[in-house]
Amino acid sequence: MNKIITRPHEIDKNVRVLYAGNHYISLPEIDVEKASIKNLNIVSLSNKGLVELSGEEALFKPVFYKKGEKLEIVKSEVSEELYYIPNVKLYFSNGDFVIIKIYADIKEKGFVYEFESSEEIEVYLEVNLDKLFFLRFNSHEIEFKKEFKIDKWLKNPALNIYSYNIAFSLAFGGEKDFDYEEKNEKILLKSKTNGTNCFYISVNSDMDGASTTLIHLKRKGFKNIYKEFYNWLKNKYIKYSQDNDLESLLNKNLFFNYFFSIGKDMESDNYIALTSRSPRYYVSGAFWERDSFLWSFPAVKIIDKSFHDYIAREMILRHSKNAGAHAHYIDGTVLYPGFELDEAASYFILLENMDVDLDDIELVKALEAVYSRIEEEYDSRIGLYKTFLLPSDDPSEYPFVTIDNVILWRGFINLKNLYLKLNWYKKADMLQKKIDGIYNGIYKYLVTEVEGKRIFAWSTDGEGNHKLYNDPPGNLGLMYYYDFVDYQNEVFKNTIDYYYSRKYKYYFEDAKIKELACDHHPNTPSGLGLCGSLLNPLMREEALKWLKMANMDYGLLAESFDKDTGEAKTGVGFATGSGYLAMALYRILFEE
Repeated sequence: MNKIITRPHEIDKNVRVLYAGNHYISLPEIDVEKASIKNLNIVSLSNKGLVELSGEEALFKPVFYKKGEKLEIVKSEVSEELYYIPNVKLYFSNGDFVIIKIYADIKEKGFVYEFESSEEIEVYLEVNLDKLFFLRFNSHEIEFKKEFKIDKWLKNPALNIYSYNIAFSLAFGGEKDFDYEEKNEKILLKSKTNGTNCFYISVNSDMDGASTTLIHLKRKGFKNIYKEFYNWLKNKYIKYSQDNDLESLLNKNLFFNYFFSIGKDMESDNYIALTSRSPRYYVSGAFWERDSFLWSFPAVKIIDKSFHDYIAREMILRHSKNAGAHAHYIDGTVLYPGFELDEAASYFILLENMDVDLDDIELVKALEAVYSRIEEEYDSRIGLYKTFLLPSDDPSEYPFVTIDNVILWRGFINLKNLYLKLNWYKKADMLQKKIDGIYNGIYKYLVTEVEGKRIFAWSTDGEGNHKLYNDPPGNLGLMYYYDFVDYQNEVFKNTIDYYYSRKYKYYFEDAKIKELACDHHPNTPSGLGLCGSLLNPLMREEALKWLKMANMDYGLLAESFDKDTGEAKTGVGFATGSGYLAMALYRILFEE
């Protein structure tokens, strides 16, 4: 096999952004110095990705005047209300300031640009729609036509957008003192504030839908829209008074995962799951079973158990036809081939947290199809299952991987319990034999001896050859999390001692943060590995210290980070990864 590893480029300097949105609309890059919005995206299930609007400098750019004189921004201060709503305070050279909040309606296809000042200030919002993209791994620019219109309902300005296979519209309005002009193919929204005022921006499938949504937003009023979203966050956020830093990390990652790893298709109202809605993440706009089922959805469950069960069922039905394929388009078709056992097994891990309707034949059939696919990788000779790719999505040197089989072992236990509830006793008995076979096979073929101590190897060919390795997305510390071993198990303790020592090439003994790197990013410790260490009692205390030292993506999880400064180096805007961190923190702070 030609072992081709696809490594991400390291970030020279990670730039902080704010973000906002709901499941319909994402605003992934809000400038912290100007409060401008670089881009906006919506879901297009029919096009298998996200539709992204952007401007050369910014899609929405606020400009401020006082008595006709443009105000110069000299400083900004930023915060996030309840760990999600962006709040930017801009200071001007004349001593005035304005406070800007950007927030979506919690349910509708629109958002609010709110301004508050103590002095009367004229506020202009430049709408610079210069480019249209399909966002899926990369931003793929597409040709489009835009058409400026005045709607008949509110006489508000609207923008129709057409490309060869998509059409939608934006509508614009204000709370009071609202005006506008079109100039050089750009729209200038005008208002003023002496106190609080806002612009409303709505998106829908056509101009009628966008403008009637705008009417609804204006009827509700921005204060009620804000109050509704604020109260939702207040009811969902998790208080942890023992440690403010951990409370912030938990909630920031929890909410970012909830709104940026799930979307709602504007054309059909179908929900979708994906790695991230942020173009900052280098494989955004696509679906990984592992990322959603093992990392993101457990964090969704913390916020809303019934929504978790709904989205989990929907994604099982949509994606099970290609179970285990490396990456999917958001409609469930294969984007990137290559079988990954941990991804296929992740369907069954979901069962532990779901309330399954035993009469749901469609769901049971989907799970049976996943089981059938996994059985194609079974080796009766040793009782273990093969994989082609590792949890890092890179090729495996040997086909039988310890952590993949551990995850499958745990998933088969969950599936067996479902069979028992369905009174399928013969299938349950058959599955128990497979469960026992995996357990015995791991101890027989995947335990080796290093310097007189027995440890778990990473992988084997089943013929006596082993690889010593620890892939962070499948951190071997997770063997405890999946209940395969007790943390005091001697082989498990020896395993952790070996990998977190100078004996292992991806351990940095002289680093401030000693989490492991890997083949995928050999010079930088892994944020995903750090989550695995949090879930491992042998590493937890140290991992919590490392976590507080690692700013990563300004409080959000990054795929990897600098081993001394903790600054992000790969994989920023990583929404499902944020779910993993939130889930890990919640589990150790509140469940163990």
